[in-house]
Amino acid sequence: MKSKLQTFLNKYPWDKHKLENQKPIEFVWEFDLCVSAKELWPHLIDTSKFNRALGLPQMNFEEIDGRLHGSTVNAGFRQAWIEDSWQWVEHESIIGGRTYSEGFGRYVRVIYDLKELSESKGVRLTVYFGWLPRSVLSRLLLKKSMSWLKGRYSGLLTKIVAEIEQAKPVFEGDKPEPLTDLEEQRIQYYEEKMAQRSLDSDAVRHLFNFIRTSDEIDAYRVRVPELARKTGINKINLLKTCLHATRLGLLHMSWDLICPHCRGVRVEYTSLKNVEAEGFCEACSIEFGSEKENALEITFHIDKKIREVPKVFYCSAEPSTKKHIKFQQVVEAGKEKMISPSVSPGRYRLRVLGKEVYQYLDLYSGSDNESVRWNPDEKKDYEAEENFNITLVNQSQSPETYIMEDVGWSDLALRPRQLFNYQDFRDLFTEEFLDSRVHLSVGKQAILFTDIVGSSEVYLQNGDPKAFAQIKKHFDEIYPIVAANDGAIVKTMGDSVMSAFSDTLDAVKAAKSLQECFSEDHDELSLRLRTTLNVGPCIAVNLDSNIDYFGRTVNEAAKLQDFAKSGQIVFTDAVWQESGVEQYCKNYCAAVDSLDGKYVVSLNS
Repeated sequence: MKSKLQTFLNKYPWDKHKLENQKPIEFVWEFDLCVSAKELWPHLIDTSKFNRALGLPQMNFEEIDGRLHGSTVNAGFRQAWIEDSWQWVEHESIIGGRTYSEGFGRYVRVIYDLKELSESKGVRLTVYFGWLPRSVLSRLLLKKSMSWLKGRYSGLLTKIVAEIEQAKPVFEGDKPEPLTDLEEQRIQYYEEKMAQRSLDSDAVRHLFNFIRTSDEIDAYRVRVPELARKTGINKINLLKTCLHATRLGLLHMSWDLICPHCRGVRVEYTSLKNVEAEGFCEACSIEFGSEKENALEITFHIDKKIREVPKVFYCSAEPSTKKHIKFQQVVEAGKEKMISPSVSPGRYRLRVLGKEVYQYLDLYSGSDNESVRWNPDEKKDYEAEENFNITLVNQSQSPETYIMEDVGWSDLALRPRQLFNYQDFRDLFTEEFLDSRVHLSVGKQAILFTDIVGSSEVYLQNGDPKAFAQIKKHFDEIYPIVAANDGAIVKTMGDSVMSAFSDTLDAVKAAKSLQECFSEDHDELSLRLRTTLNVGPCIAVNLDSNIDYFGRTVNEAAKLQDFAKSGQIVFTDAVWQESGVEQYCKNYCAAVDSLDGKYVVSLNS
């Protein structure tokens, strides 16, 4: 036992400053499990649900000056502590620590170590607890409680492995408290109200099932794309359902300001107009602006009168909430540390906690480099073979936290660029607008302009009343075509329309449908259109209390109107290069002419 413990401590030595000449009481448990480290990892890092399944009590956390302060009541005794910053290497190890102000111990250090078993399919999970007890009595109580905890670990890990092997959901969670008669009556009232609206019945059914039965840990923050993926419901149908539920008061919309480093929620705004231009993350020690792409995520909360959903913690679950971070490691001043992360090929960002200086690492099969020495002072990027070692070099005078993370963002988040381009949102929430000081990035947008050809002649030939009726009818035709192609009308300007789409191919399809609608084949619509398109980054601004788009992408789309003739679609090379556009035009359009970076599309006759 001693040799096993010593081998483990050689790999994970104690910080001597933590020990303060006190001998810890230590526990090392090994579990050989018939699953891979990759299969076990997502359930192991979900420490809030993992600890609940172990039978540990609920915890409360508060962030103060960038540090997490936790508390709980265990066996009738209050425990209070400050969390160390967690360290981990994806699929390999997790290290956590707590400094207690109240409780049985003064400090505890917890380590999970995973090692693939070469002789058989499976992984060896080593669990380590190192306690600095507060007193002799605390030492006895800790030894007794750890014996109980080892049995709980063994049973829970066996259960998790069985559920993985049977492809069953892990951590189904406790069912929420049964709804009171009054709560059920309120839900039924909203079900009746929702049934009166033109909504997808499956989306409505799944939403109400989620409200009634979802795990309390999952129910606090409803993420539409994530729930759509879990239930198999069309994302747009579910979003429409949630927007109508919000309009009725069943749900509440939250505009969550996201830190670009830890990607945690820093502020939950109840309205878009309350979103501020600047944000600050104490945990990451950085300031950031809401104009950054992905700075906002839109989520929904269940109304408290329907179901009281507290923000529940059974652990701070840091690796689970930062899945984009592949490793987070502390390196002491003037020291080096080598690790061998197991990650997929691709591009990764390297940074030091609290610093907005970035380096990049490209991993790909066939690279000549099997190892990397990452020195943040060298200000250079790296490349390596996908199975590589990385040495973290700290030449500073203080400990530093080294982080490697995905450059991509989760597709399970609902962003403003998606919501603003959804016509139902603009129709249902006309009161939502940006503060005039806030310029919000909405990322890449496809901007579509339409304009009536010869509108002045229409008024001269038909007179104002008849011309106005034709112009109004023209708007009535455009709105459903744009909406049917997952776009939204941003604004109208005289007899011109500006609309936006998250997907460029959808915008091209909408442009084609609009030209077909206003072609000579439709005698009832005597008006003809010119249509132009561009794609690129935009920002959202407030204009006349409406959400408007601004930037070079919009300006270029508008200027293309000078090159478009009746019945034509004119767009930039950026549009042509987007996925599926070239093939679609070749399949469904009569001719595509290119001139000076502009494409002129004529439809099939």
